[in-house]
Amino acid sequence: MIRTKLFMGLALLVIGVEILSALFAVHIIQSRVITEAQTRVRMDLVSAWSEHNAKLTEIETVLKLAAGKRSVLEAGQAQAWPNQEVQNRLETIRIVSGLDFLTLTDPRGRVVMRTAPPYGYGDFHQASYAVRRALEGEITVCSTLMSRQQLEQEAEGLADKAFLVLEDTPRARQAAKVVESRGMIMLGAVPVREGGEILGVLYGGILLNRNHGLVDKISRTVFEQKEHGSGGTVTVFIDDSRIATTVRLANGNRALGTRASKEVADRVLDNGLRWEGRAFVVNEWYLTAYDAIRNGENRVIGMLYVGIPEKPFTKLISSTIYRYILLSIVSLVLALVIAFFLAGRIARPLHRLAEAAKRMHLGERPHPVEYAHASKETRALIESFNRMAKTLGEREAKLLENNMRIEEANGSLKVLNYNYMETVGFISHELKSPLATIMNYVYLLSQEKLGPLTDKQGLGLKNIDNNVKRIVEMVRHYLNLSRIEKGELEPVISRVAILEDVLEPLLEAYAVEAGDRNIGLLNHIREEAFMQTDLNMTREIFENLISNALKYGRQGGSVSIAARPQSGFMCFRVFNEGEGIPREKRDALFKKFSRLETDGIARRQKGTGLGLFITKQIINAHGGEISLESKPGEGVTFVFTLPCAADKDSENG
Repeated sequence: MIRTKLFMGLALLVIGVEILSALFAVHIIQSRVITEAQTRVRMDLVSAWSEHNAKLTEIETVLKLAAGKRSVLEAGQAQAWPNQEVQNRLETIRIVSGLDFLTLTDPRGRVVMRTAPPYGYGDFHQASYAVRRALEGEITVCSTLMSRQQLEQEAEGLADKAFLVLEDTPRARQAAKVVESRGMIMLGAVPVREGGEILGVLYGGILLNRNHGLVDKISRTVFEQKEHGSGGTVTVFIDDSRIATTVRLANGNRALGTRASKEVADRVLDNGLRWEGRAFVVNEWYLTAYDAIRNGENRVIGMLYVGIPEKPFTKLISSTIYRYILLSIVSLVLALVIAFFLAGRIARPLHRLAEAAKRMHLGERPHPVEYAHASKETRALIESFNRMAKTLGEREAKLLENNMRIEEANGSLKVLNYNYMETVGFISHELKSPLATIMNYVYLLSQEKLGPLTDKQGLGLKNIDNNVKRIVEMVRHYLNLSRIEKGELEPVISRVAILEDVLEPLLEAYAVEAGDRNIGLLNHIREEAFMQTDLNMTREIFENLISNALKYGRQGGSVSIAARPQSGFMCFRVFNEGEGIPREKRDALFKKFSRLETDGIARRQKGTGLGLFITKQIINAHGGEISLESKPGEGVTFVFTLPCAADKDSENG
């Protein structure tokens, strides 16, 4: 029913729109929530760097103030190392400022005083980048790595605090290393100078390994009053190993010694690029941002990370999508109810219109369709249909009358055409005997069997011979046309030897004409081929094509005949050098009374225009095909197929 189809169409439209809008909305919700969360994480990383750099600045300030103390300067001028009073004051500064170590060197970089047990001195630190720059007069703060031996020299317990056992971590890259004994230091170094003279270097720093206070402070500063609250995490890495972190294991312990995922390490540590996006952190997925931590010489030594768990955002996305889908379902149901009523309103007049059209299709003349309560557009459609039905009824009556007249005329034309073809066939048949007599006497005269001929008589006789041949050709063509038109073209199949029965007699017959036009007749068929065809019709095919090739071939050129087997058929090719046939004129060649008009050739070579038409009909009657190949200025090749005869041995067997 129309109502059902309309409702289904409207329903599919509504459902399709709802599905597309739902998919679009889901995509927007997912991308917006994740994008905004990732943007916040990116800003959190910036905040974490601010805290990190603020700590370095704090270390620099402490060192600058300590290096400017009068007692340090005086002791440096007097070269009174070690100086217990200066050592006590610097140790107080170290403890109050929260530094893990504070060390003084002389102008050569040799340690002259440490302010933490075991208070060792005498070792050299020119190899340290920060100390080396300070000896050159520049204040330097940076992150750096210290070996276990260096940590033991600087302060008691630092090496043990830095030591970490590394744990196998899901998605981390393979590594043979099982412990981390190095320490990452936030290090500062300032020159101790009086006037322009550098008396030594004061350097100090904070160990980041297990420095939970620092990462907790960064976490509180970065994530305080954020929507994701305490779920945010901060981590400092040496290479890909966590040395200070707020990330927790399932047992509540900090995830020290765990390692970053392979894809993060590859990007940040190996290529020095920032990672932003989803990453696997210890045991679950986070939205993260990682940056490389570089030492003073710009070499990557670790990473700074901030991230928030992905799970709350996936829950938020799922909840939002669920509410949206629920709302969409409610709106879809309302839309379908409205569509049902709209379909009924539209369908009633259309149903009446369809019924009227059906009656018209069955040949009935329907009554005018009513269109009360229809929409404006439907009303206009029904009015047009009513007018059309009335007009068609009137036109049908006229067409019926005209058809009767045409049928009568067609009957008369068929009778006339049949009589015409009968007459053509009769006349053509009756002409065969006198023409044969004329051709016989022409032959006797040309051979001077009836007496000698003068030159003028010879030319006249040749002219008679050419015209008689044209008449013979016309008679043959019209006889064949008569048989085709009356449906009497039925081949009498026999075994035909192409060379012996067809080609050799024809080539001999056309040798004189070919010689007159200086055209070479070339037969490339060397082995006898046997066809399963009508002998006379096969001769007709080759006679028409060879005659056509001689008529339209280039004087001084050649006509060649070739053949090759092709799946139970023999494919023949008859080629003549000549002007060629334009592509747009080829289709007309195989039609009745069609003659090629190009460069005056058709006007020069007269004919009936039936040869190729009859040839095609004969070939088709044998189950073969014919086609044309031509290149302008080179010539024409007619390609056709005829069925091959079965091998005689197999027949006898």
